Amino acid sequence: MAVAHDVVCGMDVNTESSPHAEHEAKDYYFCCDGCKGAFVKAPAYHLENWAEEHPGVEPTPVAA
Repeated sequence: MAVAHDVVCGMDVNTESSPHAEHEAKDYYFCCDGCKGAFVKAPAYHLENWAEEHPGVEPTPVAA
């Protein structure tokens, strides 16, 4: 199982069962369709916020 961080709400999510979206050739995973929808509408905004709030932490999948 791989774990990713939801860049909208910060929750850890299972990549096998979570909604996901692709942005600039990377897959991002979300806790729910609401977070996915918010990301799809403004990916740059959410990625910038993630980087500011979680310096050095990649939101993309990591082995668990």
